[in-house]
Amino acid sequence: MAVHKSTVLLLRCQDWSESSQVVHLLAREVGRLRCLAKGSRRGQNPFSGPLDRWTLGEAVFSLTDPNRLATLMELYEMERFDGVRRRLPAFYGASLVTEMVLALVPEAQPQPETFDAVVQALGLLAAVEPEACRAVALAAAWRLLAILGYCPALDRCVECQRPLEAGKPVDWSAGLGGPVCPAHRPPDSASPRRPPGETTGSHRLSAKAAACVAFLLTAEWNEVRRVRLTEATAREIRAVLGARVEELAGKKLSALRYV
Repeated sequence: MAVHKSTVLLLRCQDWSESSQVVHLLAREVGRLRCLAKGSRRGQNPFSGPLDRWTLGEAVFSLTDPNRLATLMELYEMERFDGVRRRLPAFYGASLVTEMVLALVPEAQPQPETFDAVVQALGLLAAVEPEACRAVALAAAWRLLAILGYCPALDRCVECQRPLEAGKPVDWSAGLGGPVCPAHRPPDSASPRRPPGETTGSHRLSAKAAACVAFLLTAEWNEVRRVRLTEATAREIRAVLGARVEELAGKKLSALRYV
């Protein structure tokens, strides 16, 4: 039995029995894991009480087979990010980041850069003003895509690598995974040949929204936290982000609509 010690972030905690929980966590040195926390719901246990998501700590766990539940043996709590529980905009932002990790990060593969980015995002969401949470959450989501290798260059066509004209609206293909030039733009969703309700995975970002995505990906966090996104701009950014994740993971982000 291989025993590991790592800094971990709890992502989801589900009751498994009257005394135990199944915990989804991200370990900095090991990656995303599903663990059985035996006895975590008992009055006295090695975890300082029932476990809750968005808890950062030092953990000891055993891992024998990546295809089976690991066993969480000890957890020494370091941070709970209480701010994301007290304010609704921060809660939705943290929920979005958590959903993306659970949907896109493979199991049992070390992800130190992803771990650091998620912890930083939760810390910011817990601390910033409610009006800043939307920009911080969307910036964290786009940066996660980039860290995981799912965010292409935004200034050229993902299909032919032709540079896109600066300061112009951008067509985004979810199927191709990035911006496209007019020659590779998917068929219009209003085409009479397309059955009602079927989408093409094609979205158009206004010049303002496209510039905003580029800013959220690269700006210093102190600059991001000063941004106040309008609902119209956020709607465009959410549509493209949601389509990209749905194409990759085959599922929608339920928290995205609230960010």
